[in-house]
Amino acid sequence: MNFLSKYILLIAACFVGIGFSAYMGLSLYEKESKVIEQDFRNDVDDKAAALEREILLNIEVLYAIKGLFDSSSEVTSQEFSRIARSFLVRHHDIQALEWVPKVISEQRESFEAAQRREIPGFEIIESEVEGMISASQRESYFPVSYVAPFIGNEQILGYDLASNEERLWIMERATDLDKPLSTSGVSLSSYQSKQRGFIIFLPTYHGEPSTLFKRREQLRGFVVGVYRIDDMFGSAIKRTSVQGLYFSLEDNTYETVSKLYSNFPEDGPSVLSQTAFIYKKSLTAFSGRQWSITAVPSAGYVAERRGRLPYIIAILGSLLVLLGALYIYALMRRSALIEREVKQRTHDLNEAKQKLEALSQTDSLTKIPNRRCFDESLQACWQHAIREKSSIGLIMIDIDHFKLYNDTYGHLAGDQCLREVASALNQTLNRKTDLVARYGGEEFVVLLPHTRDCISPAKRCQINIEQLALPHESSPTSEYVTVSVGVTSICPDKCSDMQAFTAEADRALYQAKKSGRNRVHVFDHERTEPAVAVVNQV
Repeated sequence: MNFLSKYILLIAACFVGIGFSAYMGLSLYEKESKVIEQDFRNDVDDKAAALEREILLNIEVLYAIKGLFDSSSEVTSQEFSRIARSFLVRHHDIQALEWVPKVISEQRESFEAAQRREIPGFEIIESEVEGMISASQRESYFPVSYVAPFIGNEQILGYDLASNEERLWIMERATDLDKPLSTSGVSLSSYQSKQRGFIIFLPTYHGEPSTLFKRREQLRGFVVGVYRIDDMFGSAIKRTSVQGLYFSLEDNTYETVSKLYSNFPEDGPSVLSQTAFIYKKSLTAFSGRQWSITAVPSAGYVAERRGRLPYIIAILGSLLVLLGALYIYALMRRSALIEREVKQRTHDLNEAKQKLEALSQTDSLTKIPNRRCFDESLQACWQHAIREKSSIGLIMIDIDHFKLYNDTYGHLAGDQCLREVASALNQTLNRKTDLVARYGGEEFVVLLPHTRDCISPAKRCQINIEQLALPHESSPTSEYVTVSVGVTSICPDKCSDMQAFTAEADRALYQAKKSGRNRVHVFDHERTEPAVAVVNQV
């Protein structure tokens, strides 16, 4: 081989070595970019989960206050303020908690007169361009009667929330669906706050209406929560340690996207340089709203995680081609470590998500599954029963005269009574597939898959509750706490109606209470009326 050939081969080898080194450096750079992107997405998911938890906790506040109105026909402003203050201490992103009763036109004057006994000058008002004016004549009003905290929100007292068309539409939908519904982003200037916020309406009723018409007819009012978006988002972010992330919170419920919050800096180029890592995360839908987070890392966030190894490999590799194998080995080790770290972080995030989901499906008072868990379990069990052509049993249980119990022994004793009843029901059923859940207030529900004879477990539930021997001196039924039980079962097919199935158990429970309480009634499908299965004979 002549000198020229060796020279050409040497040059070729140098080019190959330099190209190989450049290729390895670029590959490592891309892998590092993917790891940074995955870390970034995990950090955003972590903050999104914290925000979802904050929203769920705030909605639970409304359900807790609703429980106060469900358990008492008359709630004073002092009682409302006392329970509201206990939540406001822990939730600093709440601008106001309100009680908004339904007032029909004929009751307006008497309602205003009654309110003036505590709040001089109280009047039902509405907003116009020139300011607050007396509300115009209409069939019904929804004025803010109680508000906490009072200081800073005084001017909202008497304001008719139904005077705004958007809010009225949301209130009507919430009434029909018996669910909490939220407005889009609104200005909180009426509450003397510069932040944007949103309002959630949770309806309350007289009694327990089961149909759309009855819900409209028996509407009592709304428990209302007014939330500051900036404070809520800031509170969620503070619960995670990662910094250097820019967020934009948007409402995607309808075609028109509404921006609710943004911490993007004014110097746009510093953010635009990181658009390769942009990530959009949809939050779990809540109260009729679908929010999403658009996140971009700061230049410092990426630089902090960007190593020098890709550049070192590219530069030294061109001079030390013979050490390429060593660099490849180092690359493989680093890649393995990075992948293990990503898997560990993903595993930790999934565990945190599972714990959050378990928390959202557990009743905070009784520590048994809540209404949401029951609804999801019934849906899954219903579809399984259709496929397998198996039967489903449903038991609805209501504590007799629970309002009298609360009035006699107090709400703390009432809470303890609910816990003991929940525990007794849980211990009554032995199969892992059976589900005991708190349906709402003092009402419980038992789901029994693959069960035709529901009378025996229903009777055991009734007997075990009475054997707790919880004193109830004000009960006209018994000297101890007792329950009324409604039972139904079905072997569903594709034509069966799941809501009608639930209504059958509810009707059977109604008949149990109507027949004297402390007894079990089973729904008779042939008569389409609940029939007595077991009376109060233990």
